[in-house]
Amino acid sequence: MQILVRCDGPRCWPRASFSRNHIVEAKIHADGKGLLLRTSKDADSFYLLLNRVILDSGLEVESVAPADDDVNSVYQYLIGGEGSAV
Repeated sequence: MQILVRCDGPRCWPRASFSRNHIVEAKIHADGKGLLLRTSKDADSFYLLLNRVILDSGLEVESVAPADDDVNSVYQYLIGGEGSAV
């Protein structure tokens, strides 16, 4: 699952958040005002971590939104598939 986070300081995202295995990849947007985070399959734990990071770091967050490409991506995430065609 991919999550788009628009915030004031994406480069300040704490490295410690990667050690919990909820975030497996992060890309900073070219404009420097957001992150694209790829999470493990435990979305509930990821959102709890996201809340903690925001509170602890003092980041000003504009938005948090799913960024998966299409409905099939979301479906495959939910059923645990590898992205095969349905």
